[in-house]
Amino acid sequence: MAFVKALCSKCDKEVEVDDVEEAWVCPHCSKPFVIEKGIRRYKSQHKAVIKKVRAVKKNPTDFEAKDSVLIKYKGDSAEVAIPEEVRIIGENAFENNETLETVVLHDNIAEISGYAFRGCKNLSEIKFPNSVVKIGEWAFRECTSLKNIILPPQLTKINDSMFADCSALETIEIPDTVSEIGIFAFSGCKSLVDLKLPKNLTIIGKYAFSGCEKLETMVIPEGVSLIEDHTFAECTALSAVSFPKGLKGIGQFAFKDCVNIHTIELPVGILSVDGFSGCTGLRMIEIPERCTSIGDFSGCVNLETIRIPASVASVNGGFENCPKLLTVNWPNLAGGASNFPAYYEKEVERRKAMGLCLYCGGEFKLIGKTCKVCGKKKDY
Repeated sequence: MAFVKALCSKCDKEVEVDDVEEAWVCPHCSKPFVIEKGIRRYKSQHKAVIKKVRAVKKNPTDFEAKDSVLIKYKGDSAEVAIPEEVRIIGENAFENNETLETVVLHDNIAEISGYAFRGCKNLSEIKFPNSVVKIGEWAFRECTSLKNIILPPQLTKINDSMFADCSALETIEIPDTVSEIGIFAFSGCKSLVDLKLPKNLTIIGKYAFSGCEKLETMVIPEGVSLIEDHTFAECTALSAVSFPKGLKGIGQFAFKDCVNIHTIELPVGILSVDGFSGCTGLRMIEIPERCTSIGDFSGCVNLETIRIPASVASVNGGFENCPKLLTVNWPNLAGGASNFPAYYEKEVERRKAMGLCLYCGGEFKLIGKTCKVCGKKKDY
């Protein structure tokens, strides 16, 4: 068995195939293609890249390189082909180069270091060869002309702020080899509409997708146990979120101001729920039985009903500006009603009318007028 590289005729992605077979099923799109044609297409594309690398005008003084590392690009060309001897594009190599539009990478590039293309506002085209195994933090931050990205298949981590503020980015394909997405990785990608998270993902950093205003759906993979603070904050078009069964916690402001979320179905094993403040589309929330802590739901102006299990012993605020929240089902509500201002206002009126304790709803002793439950004195 001899494995060689080929291009799938259906999705145009690179795959390894057994060249003694006649056909192969692409692992990316799950569709079959003819191996012989796929090999020819790969060789043709490979030759085209090499030809382009050699054809693009290169002035030796434009490139400062040492020991296979491109330290700095000093030219002003719109299209740049990385020299064949370069294996690593160094930190800040193209940073803030506003004339750059297209980068041609040959298939021996192994690493793109941090800040390498940060602020290249006119960079609109870059295709990663399969040889790339690492892309550093902030590598493409503020590349505001990038629209479509396919990440290389050997990548294991999307580093911090890698594509943050790429405001034109619409689609990105992430390989299943990626297990971690760093903080602010795609923050501010206002045009991102199509995103499938890799199945082997276990960590999503804080603010990773905050401000992705056009992102409508999100399926969070089973390996993720915690949604960090601000992860999906201000994703104003987000309307459908699928949580993994093993999710244990949702951090502060994780879904803040996600105004199009109308329902949430939380997994039964979750222990801590926070992060839905400003979700104006929510009308009802049911907290699962094993949960022990809930946080901020302030600004959920259309929230009408919440069900909280007895396992949540106390609530410390978090429901300010929830004017419609008049139904609170919680076994421990008697002593914590004041944490739900709209409900409490209505409940105070009821308790006064019935001559009950304002703090817990208990009855007063005939002598001394102190509450039989909490001991507080009648003050109205």
